[in-house]
Amino acid sequence: MPLNEERISAIVKEVVKQLTASRHIPDIVAGDNGIFDDVDSAVKAAAAAQKELAAMSIAQRETIVGAIRGAGESNAQYFARRSVDETALGKYEHKVQKNINASRLSPGTEELVQTVQNGDHGITITRRAPYGVIVSITPTTHPTPMIINHAIIMLAGGNTVFFCPHPRAQMISREAIQILNQAIIAAGGPANCLVAVKEATLDAVNAASSHPLVDMVTAAGGPGVVKAALSSGKKAIAAGAANPPVVVDETADIAKAARDIVESAWFDNNILCIGEKTVFAVDTIAETLLQHMQKHGAHLLTDDEARRVTELIVRDDHIVGEWVGKDASLILQEVGITPGEGMVGAVMVVPYEHPLVKIEQMLPILPLVKTTDFAQGLQLAYGTEQGFRHTAVIHSQNVERISLFAKTMQTTIVVVNGPAFASLGIDGDAKFGHTIASPTGEGICTTATFTRQQNVTMAGGLTFA
Repeated sequence: MPLNEERISAIVKEVVKQLTASRHIPDIVAGDNGIFDDVDSAVKAAAAAQKELAAMSIAQRETIVGAIRGAGESNAQYFARRSVDETALGKYEHKVQKNINASRLSPGTEELVQTVQNGDHGITITRRAPYGVIVSITPTTHPTPMIINHAIIMLAGGNTVFFCPHPRAQMISREAIQILNQAIIAAGGPANCLVAVKEATLDAVNAASSHPLVDMVTAAGGPGVVKAALSSGKKAIAAGAANPPVVVDETADIAKAARDIVESAWFDNNILCIGEKTVFAVDTIAETLLQHMQKHGAHLLTDDEARRVTELIVRDDHIVGEWVGKDASLILQEVGITPGEGMVGAVMVVPYEHPLVKIEQMLPILPLVKTTDFAQGLQLAYGTEQGFRHTAVIHSQNVERISLFAKTMQTTIVVVNGPAFASLGIDGDAKFGHTIASPTGEGICTTATFTRQQNVTMAGGLTFA
């Protein structure tokens, strides 16, 4: 048979299959649709499933991905209701949309592009190969969308996943894992592509992260889980802290900027890491911006109201946990403020020194700082972002200012004249992801992020030049 590109690709797949099969997996203990009593049994089951998955064709993997998408979307409402009931965070209707977005927009196998380089001395095929078993530490803020997203992008790359859900979201997380596993099996995939243990604990996270059959750890959440991932001794991808500022200058479309800020900052009660957390508005247009924000559901707090709200939600320079992700109406009512009809959040005009300016508040109360000009706004926004290198937003029609903003902020995501969520392909042209890896530099994580480059070089004799 002549060795053409198709034949070479087939040879490469067979070699990879044999290499994968050579990895010995000890005896497997059966689980309940991916849920196991102990870490060791769960990891071994995921490792066995990964061998089967890696041996499948890309087309077969895409079928499995399609089944995950279908299960995620058909259960979007159920997952949302159960998530709100268990975590008491965010808004039901927004969580429904988050589940649908994760199901529809997460990249699949289309990112597994295989390239061929050939010349006088042979040929090299470069493919995207799986890592193996990946530990995914997920937050309480959006448990099911992240499970859907990670299931799609990690399995598309040929990996299997050990999920470590946040303890406050562990029940719906386990249920989502079971539902997705059933869909995977129905689509012809292996059992236990997604696994977890029956009780979410820090000991389970540590045991899974250090398990010899685990190849990678990815974490989203607070400094503790990020540190755990980076100290695991494995390849680590970490999504760290964020405090996204938004700058609005006098050249901006003020009405659109107001609408974008309100819709994005208060989506799911501002518990998304990319959501706008502080507004810096040039003084000459600040009042106009506030008027337009009020038209879209913002309650403008008086100085006294702002003081009372701040005393309620901030303690020792931290947000009081019980108010994270809560509706603005509940927060305002707690301090004796009656919100108007259609109110979705509150905005307060504050000095730069106000505690909310540098806190990732994760609730629908937005501080606004007036600045003398764009230069001061940029300087204060840079300080507010605190070097997290996560997300920053600018509303301006001045190209030079936009360029300077991006160069100065050096964030993973820069959004121009749009809502922050446009950076994830929602009302914008970008790739969708639920992990923004700013500390480790991968950025918006997709299928390719969870694969490694593999080169197969055939030297001499075989050329197409």
